[in-house]
Amino acid sequence: MSVSPQYETYEYTARGPVLRAQSIVECRLEGRADDRLLAASPRVVFGGAEVLSGEVRYGGKLFFSAVVAAPDGTVAGVERGAEFSHRAPCEEAAPAQKAEVVLQVEKVESRIEGRSLILSAIVTADIALYAPVQLRYLAGGDGVVCDRRPVRVVRTYPCTGTFAQEEEFETDYVGDILLHSEQVCLSRVVAGAGSLDVSGEVNLSVLAKKEGENEVVSYERLIPFRAEIPCDEAATGMPCDARAEVVSANLSATCDEEHGRCRILARIELRVAGRVYRAEEILMPRDAFCPGFASVPVRSAVLAEEPVCAFTSAERVSGNAASDGPLAEALQAAALCGVQIAATVSDGEIACEGVLDAVVFGRDAEGSPASARISLPFAFPVRSDRARAGDRAVVTALCCGVSVRRRGEPEAEGSLKLFVTLYSAGEGEYVADLNVGAPADEGAGAVTVFFPAAGDTLWEVAKKLGRAPEDVSAAAPDLSFPLTGSERIVLWRRREQ
Repeated sequence: MSVSPQYETYEYTARGPVLRAQSIVECRLEGRADDRLLAASPRVVFGGAEVLSGEVRYGGKLFFSAVVAAPDGTVAGVERGAEFSHRAPCEEAAPAQKAEVVLQVEKVESRIEGRSLILSAIVTADIALYAPVQLRYLAGGDGVVCDRRPVRVVRTYPCTGTFAQEEEFETDYVGDILLHSEQVCLSRVVAGAGSLDVSGEVNLSVLAKKEGENEVVSYERLIPFRAEIPCDEAATGMPCDARAEVVSANLSATCDEEHGRCRILARIELRVAGRVYRAEEILMPRDAFCPGFASVPVRSAVLAEEPVCAFTSAERVSGNAASDGPLAEALQAAALCGVQIAATVSDGEIACEGVLDAVVFGRDAEGSPASARISLPFAFPVRSDRARAGDRAVVTALCCGVSVRRRGEPEAEGSLKLFVTLYSAGEGEYVADLNVGAPADEGAGAVTVFFPAAGDTLWEVAKKLGRAPEDVSAAAPDLSFPLTGSERIVLWRRREQ
């Protein structure tokens, strides 16, 4: 008898290596060496990525909005931008792959160089590589016995889209908009026929200077949005996820001196990157052997992760806050709010912890403009009946309504809006190859009496005996599996003619 294993392949796109890279990006503010930096708001916009052999090249633009105080105490706003590109080494990178890059700014510093104020930031890139995969598995063949089970494989289909949003709102009369910052949080992502339906909010924070005065004031505006992102592979009810970022934001003000009011028009461009997931059950062998031959199965595994649910939550946080410097004696405004948050999942609960930060503006004891960044740590649970230990949670958040008080140590409070996406992952094991050795020694006896162990299944008995499962069933048709351990199985050896 000869043995001839046969194989099949299953092709799909899967997430491959995940890497992180950092680069330092600088902007030069000419003629600002004598100014004192009160605050800087960076915004990074992804420009594109290319996967080459052994590396990923990516780039983008970093925009700085800054507030400075001149030597005479006058407060002013300035804006600058810089393009950047960077290379991230990765041994597994290949041109056939695609890179999904998420950029964020982690640290901002300043220094004086000649007559210029230099702003620098560390831009961190989280890069996930997606590549076509050929999953090769044992399909059977002559002289091969397989125990087949369904293995779950998840396909991913990326999609992107940009759209514009406008919002007009009224404020007190202001003389100058010093800077603005934006936070984005989704509230709903649903797959439809050929598109993703995405909803969320942009929290627009504006720092302005009062008309005719050198005092600053802050305004916030929650701007809802909804958009459809084209995705040919999307169908109603498919699992999906998405993230959103502000690509650009332009503000213009129209003032009414007579009534002391001002109307601000905000034009915001957003970019949404989404994915839809399609799970398929592929019948693959979890075990295999060759009757009459020594054989060793070579196993492999495939990881299948997909979103199982997404929901919103809200939390009010408060407490003592840390400050990077003395807090102003006379507080005027809080702006440039942000949230850093991480999550771990257990049964029925998602533990969230992180830091809410903001820049507080005011006047020091001498009456000069002053600022300080405050940080409020927080931790709280989010309940979810769908949460299971071992799941992964991605939480995005925006903060609004931040207020700061001085009572010895600074105290801060703010409202957090959360969007939580839960992912469940499973690992399916299968036989990728079968190493076949020499013919097995069956012994000289005409009868084999086998004493099974308690709990043995038909497959386990067949493999131990080196016989096909149907041969064992034919020889002992009265057996009921799994066995109790008290059974005896008698097999006759066929006489060779």
